[in-house]
Amino acid sequence: MAQKAADPCRNCGAALAPGAAFCTLCGTAVANRAASPAPTQVTLQGPEAHTVPGIIAVGAGATAPLVAPVQVGVDPRIAAATALVPGGAGRRLVAKIIDGVLPSLLIGVAALIGSLKVKVTQVGEFAQLDLTWLLVATSIASLLSLGYFIWLWLWEAKSGKTPGNLMLGLRTTNMDGGPAGLLAIFLRYLIVGVSSIVPTIGPILVLISNTWDANGKKQGWHDKVAHTLVFNVKAGRDPLETGGIAERVNYAPAPVSTISQVASPMAPHTPSPMASPAAERPFEAPAVAFHNQPVSQGNPFAPPSNPQTHIPVDQGPITTVPGATSSAPPAYAPPVSAPSSFAPPAQVVGQVPPIADTLPDEEAGETRVRPLSQPQALRLTFDDGRTEDVGGAALIGRNPAGYDGEMISRLISIQDSSRSVSKTHLHIRVSGEGLWVTDRNSTNGSGITHPSGSMVPLAGGKPALAEPGSTVHFGDRHFVVGRA
Repeated sequence: MAQKAADPCRNCGAALAPGAAFCTLCGTAVANRAASPAPTQVTLQGPEAHTVPGIIAVGAGATAPLVAPVQVGVDPRIAAATALVPGGAGRRLVAKIIDGVLPSLLIGVAALIGSLKVKVTQVGEFAQLDLTWLLVATSIASLLSLGYFIWLWLWEAKSGKTPGNLMLGLRTTNMDGGPAGLLAIFLRYLIVGVSSIVPTIGPILVLISNTWDANGKKQGWHDKVAHTLVFNVKAGRDPLETGGIAERVNYAPAPVSTISQVASPMAPHTPSPMASPAAERPFEAPAVAFHNQPVSQGNPFAPPSNPQTHIPVDQGPITTVPGATSSAPPAYAPPVSAPSSFAPPAQVVGQVPPIADTLPDEEAGETRVRPLSQPQALRLTFDDGRTEDVGGAALIGRNPAGYDGEMISRLISIQDSSRSVSKTHLHIRVSGEGLWVTDRNSTNGSGITHPSGSMVPLAGGKPALAEPGSTVHFGDRHFVVGRA
């Protein structure tokens, strides 16, 4: 256990014993040190600089980290949540069974109702069956089932979801982790349908065929034909919401650097041997020539007056000189009589004619302001296939809300299960050039990928232009800017 440093006496400087009420050398009373404030002066150099608790030593030497960064590893819970987990065979089989429950119920109920309406008519030695209601009921059930499968096809192609996938936490994607697409999902359904030639056993073998996949991707036979993957998003991350297989680019702000020594402001300044002599000279204000001309204070955009073309104004004869005395009376000036006609007065030799009040530019007429055209609406296509048309200012986030008095035309809410998107993540505004994007000091940052391929991270609170064709990243989500 470290020993507490002894405090010195304020009178003689001798070391005081712990708990002493007076100095044993000079007899000066010692104040209550437990309630005394922190010292106002700290030694800059030497080992005693570290004896004051909570004070970082200040030195004039080279800066170096005082606290070395320590790598503590990755939290296993975070590693498990960010890993990709393929969907198991049993989970996928149960999901398909759930997807087929509704059409099976429709056809079963229709067949039951139709069979109850079957009429048997005895015609001679033969029995005649009336199957009209049975055919009508099963036809209606078949049409409803066909509509259900079309809706299921479109939904899974766009978002990788089906009722069974949602209940069991599965997502169907392409080989890059994006939406599978219409053709891929159609091929999957086609392979499962063809396998029904062998009733029951054929579809089951196709659905659990990912068990024998040797490449580690857990692809079934229908997945290999359609080039699709199925992931368990309950055990790992959802590639459809986190940038696909390769994840998204991280635009989070850089971490704060470690604590370093503070250069002493009391240390003498040592000029660098490579510094130029001009850098060591004090600042010298340049000489300014003052002219006898008026200073424009009204319009800050007015051009400066040219001293070469300045016209002096006649201020009359000089009658006195500072510091000089004269007894001679001033020269007599004859009075000027009023003009008796409307003829222009004769010009006196040596007198500067007055400047005309009307400038030549005024004869050209007034400048007319051309009205600005309304900016064209832009269409934002998000990574999950959702589209939003924006024509003004809008906020994007999990639960966006504007400031007090802020004029916002739309609030766009984003579903993000990974919570990488802040509540109010982006402020966007449509203009004639494109889309102005401002990061609202989000936690995970934002960025823009321009059509040229350059990737630019956004600084908090500073708008940046995203041209049509650019991709705006925010957290683990993104959208593409296009014309509506």
